[in-house]
Amino acid sequence: MNFIHASDFHLGYAQYGLFERFRDYARAFNSVVQYAIDHRAEFILISGDLFHKRNINAPTYEQAYRVLSELKAKSPDTQVYAIEGNHDFPFHQDGRGWLEVLSSQGLLRLIRLKEANGVKLMGDFVELDSARIFGVRYLGSNTVSVIPQIAEEIKKINAACGEKYTILMMHFGMAGQMRQEIPGEIHYNSLLPLKEAVNYLALGHYHMNYELDGWVFNPGSVEMMAMNEYDLPKGFYHVRDSGTKLVTPVTRPVRRIKLDISSIATPGELYANVSSRLDREPPAPSDPLVELLLYGNMNFPKSEVSLDRIKDMLSEKFKPLWKDVKILGSSSQYMLNEGDVRGLTREEIELRVFSDRIKLDGRYRDHVEEMVKTMVEVKRMAAAGVEESAIQKELRWCFEKIKSSQDTGKTDEKAPPQNTQKTLLSRMEDA
Repeated sequence: MNFIHASDFHLGYAQYGLFERFRDYARAFNSVVQYAIDHRAEFILISGDLFHKRNINAPTYEQAYRVLSELKAKSPDTQVYAIEGNHDFPFHQDGRGWLEVLSSQGLLRLIRLKEANGVKLMGDFVELDSARIFGVRYLGSNTVSVIPQIAEEIKKINAACGEKYTILMMHFGMAGQMRQEIPGEIHYNSLLPLKEAVNYLALGHYHMNYELDGWVFNPGSVEMMAMNEYDLPKGFYHVRDSGTKLVTPVTRPVRRIKLDISSIATPGELYANVSSRLDREPPAPSDPLVELLLYGNMNFPKSEVSLDRIKDMLSEKFKPLWKDVKILGSSSQYMLNEGDVRGLTREEIELRVFSDRIKLDGRYRDHVEEMVKTMVEVKRMAAAGVEESAIQKELRWCFEKIKSSQDTGKTDEKAPPQNTQKTLLSRMEDA
């Protein structure tokens, strides 16, 4: 077994309107293909979003054509298998997408949903000596409803054709991986029917790397798609008999710098603090992308700040390809620094916030773990539309248990008053 799993190349994206960024995404695609050639990979999986737009221009098509043609010339036995991500779909009036064009030219093999041999969806698959490869294009909100059918049909095909290492490519986002909730996310429990039929679930869609339970793998995009992805792991997978390895190729350098401005009294002090902060930054490689985030309560009018002056300071320090300065005002004492949450899933961030909120209340510091578990459960119940009476019952049970442990031997303790329950719910909403 020796294959590459990548996703979300987004060829054609001229980020920030820059032609150099347009070329960066092609360089990232080429780096993965060259790696596959150098390591004699049997095949390459692209789990959606090879392109950034449905209707690409000629230079974008030429980028894909050149890289795939070079692969075919240098390593004709290395095949490319792809599915359509949400960015790859053709417009209805076009009828045919660019992945189909590349497939018809023999530069890749597009796996599509197809009815054949007694199955409704999974009739189009690739049969190799080492593996059997299935693919499901981006289905959006319909994904959850068809997962059981996909699993049953793969089982049926495996039973008829013989058991083999089974790969399934899909394009969707897993719940709990992003820092905010995204419509259409799939919860892990919804994937369990697939676990019985699939050895390797090759995902795409979210641009950071994550893997779950030794069979769900999402490499992320190779290049950075947005500054909020700064410092998150991403790349592509190299899968061999010895195991699965995330490879992170060299891409455009990025620097994201933060400065707390809450204690700064005047614009003059701000410029001095920015200069001091930049002096502490190590030199960056050539032509980086640089963003400076000024956060906290501003003690003077924003109109008095010259962003151009600060951008000039960034230019002098880094000589960047692109630069930006953002002022993020916040009066929240519970704001988490980026360094505190970098690399954490949304669920992990929620646990951190809930825990910090409870620790601020001296009454419950000795029961943080129990309180956090209850808050998470109540949040889940509220999201599922459970009746308010059931949620209040859950809260009462938690407080009764805490009071019981605090006042051992007392039998006349009451459940917490209604206003205490409302306080807890309010804190959860704030968090």
